[in-house]
Amino acid sequence: MAKKNYTAKVLENYKKILVSELKKELNKPGSNLEKSIVGRKIPNRDGFKISMNEYALNVNQGRSAGKLPNMGNLEDWIDRNQSKLGIKDATPKGLRKVLFAIGNSIKKRGIRPYRFIDIVIDKFESRMTMDLVDAYRREIQEEIDAATPTAKKS
Repeated sequence: MAKKNYTAKVLENYKKILVSELKKELNKPGSNLEKSIVGRKIPNRDGFKISMNEYALNVNQGRSAGKLPNMGNLEDWIDRNQSKLGIKDATPKGLRKVLFAIGNSIKKRGIRPYRFIDIVIDKFESRMTMDLVDAYRREIQEEIDAATPTAKKS
């Protein structure tokens, strides 16, 4: 089969759209999670992949109550967000108090799901599928037309 121009354009377009929509649906401009959302073409294949920080799945799916979160990750988050959190006592002892307060709150209440990934997939999956089907159809039709130049075009 010849070069897949139509398919490549559709895939490139949706890679950009999905990255943009994930960031928009997350609605946390400038956050580490928002900055981590990137799309890349898969080398030597048709397709792309979208990657983001691992905890995006916890943000999307939420977390049920019942056990402490990873305290190391939570400690890193607190360090990065001290000013946003308005922590008055930034000593190691003060930060540990905040760490355990937040950790215990997550253990007790969980985290509600944000569903930003699910919303974007639901919004674009069927349209992207149809656009890819149309692109493949056009490429196949061009191959048939090139292989049978004397055939009557329909």
